[in-house]
Amino acid sequence: MAKVHDAPSPEGDAEERRLIDRSAAGDQEAFRQLVLRYHRLVINVAFRALGEVALAEDVAQDVFIKVYKALPGYRHDKPFTHWLHRVAANAVTDALRRRRPIVSLDGMEQLPASREADPQDIATRHDMQRAVRDAIASLPSHYRDTIALQAFGELSYEEIAKTLDIPLGTVMSRLNGAKKLLRERLGALAHPDEEANTA
Repeated sequence: MAKVHDAPSPEGDAEERRLIDRSAAGDQEAFRQLVLRYHRLVINVAFRALGEVALAEDVAQDVFIKVYKALPGYRHDKPFTHWLHRVAANAVTDALRRRRPIVSLDGMEQLPASREADPQDIATRHDMQRAVRDAIASLPSHYRDTIALQAFGELSYEEIAKTLDIPLGTVMSRLNGAKKLLRERLGALAHPDEEANTA
């Protein structure tokens, strides 16, 4: 589970800062150590969003390439993990736009292979999951980034506020707005019983 840690030890914080500064100056060994330190966090965020290890690995590679290029502009006044979560969330959003993965939004788990599962039910669930993914990817960026950090990064409201550098009230407002738009865009998929009753 990928969680942000707000209070690293002074030694760990100093070591992280040293690795970031050396990486920003082009020290590949320091960057390799940063990748080793945060690889699992990025993989967890990507896997929960995409549901496939291979896709999560691809996204993680993209994230660390972006991080390497952007490190010279990184400011130490914000926790590195918050910045890294944001880069990862953006990379996940890009991957969702490029692909249509079939995974559960709530459980973020692969569908179980059951001998008793009805193929029609499985196809319906896949269609619904694809529609949810497409709807999230089509949200305005301020809504999409916020809901991605909650759903895929498992961040609390407070952690999202710190990561995006916005007030807590704005996080709540954006999440409510995103969920409202998703309900509108998904319509009958959100309430299949209502559609069946009107047919």
